[in-house]
Amino acid sequence: MPPGLKLDLADGQRWLIRPVDDKAAVIVAELGKAMRLGPGEVGRELSVAVSSEPDLSDRGDSEADNAVVCRCADPTDRDVQVFYMERIAALIAREALARGGLLLHGALAEHLGSGFVMAGPGTIGKSTASRRLPPSWRSLCDDMTLIVRDGNGRFWAHPWPTWSLFHLGGPGGSWAVEHAEPCRAIFFLGRSPSDQLGPVNTTQATAMTLESAVDLARAAAQLTEENAVRTLSGEGVRAARALAAAVPAYSLKLSLDGRFWEEIELVLPVGDFPEPSERGRERGPAPEESFIARDSLPLVYTGTSMNPTLVEPDLLQVRPYGAGRARPGDIVCFKSPEVDITVVHRVVSVGRRKSGDGGPTEDIRTRGDNSASNDTWVLHAGNIIGRVTAAQRGARRREIAGGWPGLVRFGCVRLGQGVRRRAGVVPHKLYNLAAGFGFFGRLLPSSLRPRLVRFDARSRVFLKLLMGRRTVGQYDDRCKEWRIRRPFRLFVDEQAIGRAAALSRQP
Repeated sequence: MPPGLKLDLADGQRWLIRPVDDKAAVIVAELGKAMRLGPGEVGRELSVAVSSEPDLSDRGDSEADNAVVCRCADPTDRDVQVFYMERIAALIAREALARGGLLLHGALAEHLGSGFVMAGPGTIGKSTASRRLPPSWRSLCDDMTLIVRDGNGRFWAHPWPTWSLFHLGGPGGSWAVEHAEPCRAIFFLGRSPSDQLGPVNTTQATAMTLESAVDLARAAAQLTEENAVRTLSGEGVRAARALAAAVPAYSLKLSLDGRFWEEIELVLPVGDFPEPSERGRERGPAPEESFIARDSLPLVYTGTSMNPTLVEPDLLQVRPYGAGRARPGDIVCFKSPEVDITVVHRVVSVGRRKSGDGGPTEDIRTRGDNSASNDTWVLHAGNIIGRVTAAQRGARRREIAGGWPGLVRFGCVRLGQGVRRRAGVVPHKLYNLAAGFGFFGRLLPSSLRPRLVRFDARSRVFLKLLMGRRTVGQYDDRCKEWRIRRPFRLFVDEQAIGRAAALSRQP
């Protein structure tokens, strides 16, 4: 059998990544180069097997006797090989989640022995910020960071490979994945004309951490199992809350040429980890941070059926009804009677009748705010987990109305959807005609007109249109055309931005 590779994580987990056959050995060897792993003989076994039979490779991954098996198809080219390297890494990250860790969409850096994460979605500037750090600061990775939790409740950050560098003939790279830094702060990145740093309370940090983790869980769902995001809803909420309670979090707005690291240096803790009894005093309690009440359940919303009322990955507060009853207009959480998933939909009607034993019972009908019809099932009180009473989206918390105010909200959503559907072809043609004239754009002062902004992200260039701080359009490289949001196309000279885009893409 080909030799295996060891991977030691700061939470005490030791992996032995062992190829079963020669073709798997090629994938494991390339993974070892990317993650700078050496040979090993002891650890929890992660076996990698390659088969030319599609039915074997399509069965996915499995666990038996504490070992994990990753089944791969015969890699026909470099991109397929990289896909399975990502898949193996995703399995390790998934196991870290079960132990209280999280894989975050964030860059990891170190200063004076303290690690910190700069988190944010793609194109926000993580890679650029990593490159801008001065020599006394050390960038360890620029896209993904694995956070793990040790037996003392302390969080450690491992650099993780930037897999996009391997795709489409990219240069690849290597990262010292076994190296761990104490995670002393998390900075959620944004953009601003000047560098701005502000604290983020525990509730906000929990929601923003989940946004970062769910962003990667969508990709992990393709690499591991379809319900990866739903798994994150339970284990991920607990991990994100623990991380937010233990590690200070901040909102960091970056300018194009500011010295943002000086803002980080003002708040980044240095020195040894505080003892567990000291961690709470390090940040200080904040009354407004108790988003999830003791008698309620945290849940991450996924999907689109409740848009625009709820948007993935909103952090929801779900309160059990207790002696209360579901009312039309309530947004409720329940287990689907048809498939084993948790659903969040709105109650549209409650019918009361006598049951077979003569007692009263309720027939509860539900529907997603973004759904065209009611759900096919009929619920009863015993099916309901609880009512959604609040939602946290990033730094913003809002109450979720139930009862008749909820019905009013539902009616407004349905009315808006109906108006948009009935708008028809004629207004669409009129909109395109008016946009083609460019008349409205000439009415705007120059300071308010759309401006073209170029973002360099590794080997790619992203072109966006901004009006003020709002992104109103993005250039689609694949289709070679601009995607501009309504109604902002009225204010855009498409010929001018086409010429500007051609010039901006030149090296």
